[in-house]
Amino acid sequence: MRSLILSLAAFCASLAVIVGLSVSTARAADVTLLAVEKAGGAEVKGDIAWSVVKVNKETGKPEAKPSATGKGARLVTKLDPGQYLVTAKLGKIESSQAILIGKSATTRSLVLADPSKQTASKKPEAGPPAQLSINMKLSKGKNPVKEPVLWEVYEYRKGATENGEKIAEQKAAVGQFSLPGGSYVVRAHFKDAKADLVIPIQAGQSLKYTLNMYAGYAKLTALKPKKQKTQAEALNWQILRQRPNAPGVYELVASSIKPDPTLMLREGRYLAVARLGAKLWGSEPIVITAGETTAKKINLKEGVGAPEVAAAN
Repeated sequence: MRSLILSLAAFCASLAVIVGLSVSTARAADVTLLAVEKAGGAEVKGDIAWSVVKVNKETGKPEAKPSATGKGARLVTKLDPGQYLVTAKLGKIESSQAILIGKSATTRSLVLADPSKQTASKKPEAGPPAQLSINMKLSKGKNPVKEPVLWEVYEYRKGATENGEKIAEQKAAVGQFSLPGGSYVVRAHFKDAKADLVIPIQAGQSLKYTLNMYAGYAKLTALKPKKQKTQAEALNWQILRQRPNAPGVYELVASSIKPDPTLMLREGRYLAVARLGAKLWGSEPIVITAGETTAKKINLKEGVGAPEVAAAN
């Protein structure tokens, strides 16, 4: 009897593992990546080094670890839905391109000059500028916003967006930019939120992008020690990244001096901090979901312990 029970337990455990694996991979799509010599040109045959990095939807930046890597003329892999930055390298030639993956199988190509057809003395031509048109929607299913958005374009560099030189700025519902070939970070400021999007561009391209802000709202109220609602006093609100950086300093995301603010924030986890005068303060973690409003009441208290804050970029 005991052996039968143990056998059933082992079977159930193995079944749970199988089910777990099938659930975790159900969303992944079959993706085939290949390189071509030019748009509509022949496929590049060579030992190409591939790297596929998912773009974090909260920061708009590539994540630290690649989702897939490989070597060969093609890379066949499975990827969860989302935006990725694909890099292909063959010898000294390297090309990057942003792709958007859904739930269906897909084949994507990017332009990568074949080194065997290049001459050492020939210099690559810069080519005509690319035309970039970009608008923004607040969350999935919403129409693009019609109000002005502050758009900033930076040259892409590893690390912080500001590591690259800002080369363009525009305030409009639809940003229109003429840019030379290269990789850029487009930063959008709208109300209390901002978002970055990495966009590789090739000379002469005409691109249209919609940046999804994945925005929700935080409705905040502060309560004095006696649980009395604060009036129109000198109340300062700060929205911080939930986790501090290495020195223990929190990054400021948004702020307000309104008594009961409703702030637009990108989907993610934050720390809401309220300060009243020099003595009273309070904080609460908040989770923002795109398209939804999160209400949070924060109890103020006296004493030390308020988080140290670094200014927003």
